[in-house]
Amino acid sequence: MSRLIEGCQTGRIMTGHLILVPTPIGNLGDLTDRAKESLAQADLVACEDTRRTGGLLKHLGLDKPLLRFDDHASAAAYERMGLELGSGRTVAYCSDAGMPGINDPGFEIARVARAAGAKVTVLPGASAVLLAVVASGLPCHAFSFWGYLPNRSEPRRTMLKKLGTEEETVVVFETPHRIRETLADLQELLPGREIALGRELTKLHETWYRGTPGQVREQLGREDRGEMVLVLAGASAKRVVTEAEAAFDGANLPDWAKAYLAATREGGMTLREAVKPLAKHLGISASDLYRLASDV
Repeated sequence: MSRLIEGCQTGRIMTGHLILVPTPIGNLGDLTDRAKESLAQADLVACEDTRRTGGLLKHLGLDKPLLRFDDHASAAAYERMGLELGSGRTVAYCSDAGMPGINDPGFEIARVARAAGAKVTVLPGASAVLLAVVASGLPCHAFSFWGYLPNRSEPRRTMLKKLGTEEETVVVFETPHRIRETLADLQELLPGREIALGRELTKLHETWYRGTPGQVREQLGREDRGEMVLVLAGASAKRVVTEAEAAFDGANLPDWAKAYLAATREGGMTLREAVKPLAKHLGISASDLYRLASDV
């Protein structure tokens, strides 16, 4: 019998309740009232990182028993989860950030719950994947998510080659210390492909970089702080960024720059914040770009 089922066979099964609770990906204001209520009502809170979720509970004034349940969860964690749910208790599950089940073991915990005869409820909430694909400005009627890219160079390049053949928009996560290597690989492998890179999503200094891999690499510079979400246009996308589109005559902002400013403003940044990285890329002062953008 699979370890997913072990611990669920407890004789008389009562109806427990598993609630998958999305948590903020950076801005605590994104935690919904339903999420707060569910955490308050839970008998047990399972999570990827007890320190991180413990901090969230402390912020909410809650004191709950915590159970670590990550990608390396022990057989004992599976057994306890099955026993808690099988005995009729309410368990809330939180990933480190965002929607449980996306790039974390949320789907496994849901299988444990169903094996125990428990009810499973998924709350709506924050998701870096959905935020990124919508904010990217790339087609989002069809897209795929591939999690984190491989750590090592050759496997990463192999995956990027594969992702370059995907017809739909592609979303991946990348770490700050590897992002420049990944952009260099993309510049070599997919030099004309349109991409968007989101940094520090939902936080005060959320920033978006858009263009070809080479342009985004230049815009990013030496910045290496914050979690990164990378969005690639699909192979079937008709539009790629051309040199003509990227050109700036000092008087008229190119369309991609206007789109960048619009998207960053929609994401909550002020115009003054949004123009700083763009000004660096265009080679003009932030104050001059601010005056120019104010007239658009």
